[in-house]
Amino acid sequence: MRTFSRDRHFLENLKLGEGVKGVYISIDVDCLDPAFAPGVSHIEPGGLSFRDVLNILHSLQGDLVAADVVELNPQRDTVDGMTAMVAAKLVRELAAKMSK
Repeated sequence: MRTFSRDRHFLENLKLGEGVKGVYISIDVDCLDPAFAPGVSHIEPGGLSFRDVLNILHSLQGDLVAADVVELNPQRDTVDGMTAMVAAKLVRELAAKMSK
């Protein structure tokens, strides 16, 4: 089974955003494994880890001009807001990438 975390060479060769003037990225938190984001409408057992998503984001080439983080469902989140925190961290990473 291929995972983004274990196969850095595969991820580096994707060349996401290469040669593009502006990149828009939409992160659907449903893609994350419920261990990282249980507060979503449609859980994805065996989904990506938070680190997988960060690796994809950091490998993105080209200028990030806009982004969104979607599908957070607070009614299904844990009492401590684990999924909301994951979404906030993703927004922070996206903002940092856009400010470069």
